[in-house]
Amino acid sequence: MKVLKLLLLFAMGASLSLAGCDDDYLYPVEYPVYDPDGGSDNGGGDEIPVPEKVNNKVVAHRGGSAEAGTAKYPDNSIASLSYAISLGCYASECDIYWTADNNVVVAHAANGCYVNNLKPWEHTLDELRAAGKLSNGELLPTLEEFIDVALHAGTTRLWLDVKRIEVGGATSNTAESVKACSRACEIIREKKAQHFCEFIVSGNAAIWAGCYSAAQLAGIKVGWMSYSAPSAYKSYLDPWANLDYSNFFAGGAEVSNPKYPLQSYLDAGVALSVYNADTDPEMTYVLKYYPKMKAVCTNYPAKLLGRIGSEGL
Repeated sequence: MKVLKLLLLFAMGASLSLAGCDDDYLYPVEYPVYDPDGGSDNGGGDEIPVPEKVNNKVVAHRGGSAEAGTAKYPDNSIASLSYAISLGCYASECDIYWTADNNVVVAHAANGCYVNNLKPWEHTLDELRAAGKLSNGELLPTLEEFIDVALHAGTTRLWLDVKRIEVGGATSNTAESVKACSRACEIIREKKAQHFCEFIVSGNAAIWAGCYSAAQLAGIKVGWMSYSAPSAYKSYLDPWANLDYSNFFAGGAEVSNPKYPLQSYLDAGVALSVYNADTDPEMTYVLKYYPKMKAVCTNYPAKLLGRIGSEGL
């Protein structure tokens, strides 16, 4: 059976590959930050650790830095990850990129997928770090460092966003996107963090095909960010759709006659998560479906957690 599953995954990946860079609240003044010299609570022996259960399905977009304050808690920083962990979120979302020396960095790229004004896939980790620090003085973090933080805390997962690389407004370098996922899978397995990491992957068909195969073979959950029919998702093992909420709710109102209604994914048995529900009307809409959803991603995790608690969800 195991051999058959591997063959099916290989065939599926090969066939697909032929087809083809988002109110004010009260928080503690400081948030705990992982001390790499402090040891880890997990990882002894050959056991693969499992996150402790949390009572929510909230994913902090880029660690919730928009809510915590980007000066001290920049996007995709260890500090913002620690903020999400301090809230007890189900997961913290972050973007990953492959580097020329086969590392994987966690970064919020800008201006055409540049990190510190460099294309990460053309430079080494040392070169990227030498080009600049985060706004709070942190070095550009690696995936290994993020995983160490997550494993040490033992609760909050990492949602690893495999980005579609855009240069000049056009998709390019799909191979580098797949390399980010493939190398991340190796790192995750080395760290025994399969249960602490989940991928969300660009809607690009070629990127999805390569990442899906790599993640399935590594035993890591993977969601597709393609607004496709629920039946398209059902052709995959463990189907999971991670979709922009604006497909269903936009301009402060529910979309009339959406091509694929939100409920249709749930009815089809497809795991569903949406991003990014930030305003009160957006949260109100999404929370109607929250009990049956896999997760909800937001830039304001403390706010959403407050809504969930006050509404008894």
